[in-house]
Amino acid sequence: MVAAAVSEHGRMVDPPTRMSMYQWLVVALCCLINVADGFDVVSLAVAAPVLSKEWIVDPAVLGTMFSASAVGLTFGAFVVAPLADKIGRRPIMLGALGTLAAMLLLSGIATNIWQLFVLRTITGVGLGTLVVCLNTTVAECASDKSRNMALATLHIGFTFGMMLGSGIAALALQTSGWRMIFIAAGLINTLTFALSLFLLGESREFLVRRQAPGDLEKLNALNRRMGIAPFPAMPLKPDATKARGAILQAVLGPEMRTQTILIWVASVTYAIVGYFLLNWKPTILANAGLTPTLAAASGIITGACGALGHLAMGMLGRRVGEGRLTTIFFAAAAVSLVIFGIQPPDPIPLLAVAGITTFFVVGAYTGLFLVSVLMYPASAQNAGVGFVVGFGRIGAVIGPMLGGFLLSGGLSRMDTYFVFSAIAIVPAVTMYLATRVSSRRAQGATADLDVKGGLNAEPAR
Repeated sequence: MVAAAVSEHGRMVDPPTRMSMYQWLVVALCCLINVADGFDVVSLAVAAPVLSKEWIVDPAVLGTMFSASAVGLTFGAFVVAPLADKIGRRPIMLGALGTLAAMLLLSGIATNIWQLFVLRTITGVGLGTLVVCLNTTVAECASDKSRNMALATLHIGFTFGMMLGSGIAALALQTSGWRMIFIAAGLINTLTFALSLFLLGESREFLVRRQAPGDLEKLNALNRRMGIAPFPAMPLKPDATKARGAILQAVLGPEMRTQTILIWVASVTYAIVGYFLLNWKPTILANAGLTPTLAAASGIITGACGALGHLAMGMLGRRVGEGRLTTIFFAAAAVSLVIFGIQPPDPIPLLAVAGITTFFVVGAYTGLFLVSVLMYPASAQNAGVGFVVGFGRIGAVIGPMLGGFLLSGGLSRMDTYFVFSAIAIVPAVTMYLATRVSSRRAQGATADLDVKGGLNAEPAR
């Protein structure tokens, strides 16, 4: 076994060895939690066509309902998840999972729209907390060699959860009604909570930062389970003040400011479109003539197309260029939105175009994060990607509400999708500009090396 190294900021770095069984179990657990989260996110969307008719809910109110989860998600990501740095990641994740299970089970017995509004807001807090914690848990737990594959597995789990939720919803709407959708989601989260009690350990990085009595023993117990040599003594604590200054400079310093702002704009406008589609697609398909059951089952088709979008971006991104391919996917998403809007109300063409749209939208989402990771140095990746997620939450609030107001105002499916197609052009343009800025900066760095007699290296993407 090789002892783990510690970076200058106190980050625990796994040795480049094989993953232990415990590490793979943690990755599998996080993937299962993300499957449950995908189910949670889609639960209201697939229940909405039936629920809104039963309770006679105006589209504008329903759009506000969709945004309630996004508001809670923003709060969870920016306020609750950072508490993991102070009190530990394990209690924060267990609290989020327990909250999700309780809120979803209570959603299954809600008696009016405002009860459901409160429950969905709190559900969003749990989801937002886990969005951050799952990624950091997998990234820290996985070895250097397996980290990318582990993170890819985590994100595909979310897509699979949306497919599973759509399938269960289609069955529930035929048999027991929309309430069973929330109850099933709550039961799955109860299962992940129980498994986490036994499998989920504390963050090693947190133990190094805290260094309370007994933390060395806890750290070494985790090291042994991961095949890492125990530490004879605690590593030195990182200098938090210097780390914060370096991160701020890397994200918003003169060299990175333009790229960062362009990526933030892309994140906001992408999320406006993406979350509109996520929440309103089943209702719009039902309004176009599909049965509520078929509209719910459409999530299986679009989920499979979304998984293909993840894989396509992952396999082709390096060959084409992550920024270039993401720009292409954003532009193709805008075109496919127009095509969906002008389709006649025929189930097969509608479902086919919905799948194509999801392929490009989800692929662009993956590309957005690949670009974000490549933009920033390793010491600032978490902060840089975290801001991208945060600004995306703003769009997640706006998109469903905007869709609700447009449909409530009498706009047709074609007109509504034309509006969102126009919005989808914005991330295509900003991603193109960010890629150009990055290319010029890389060429400038290469030119400086040439002048100084440095070796010619492949420019960083």
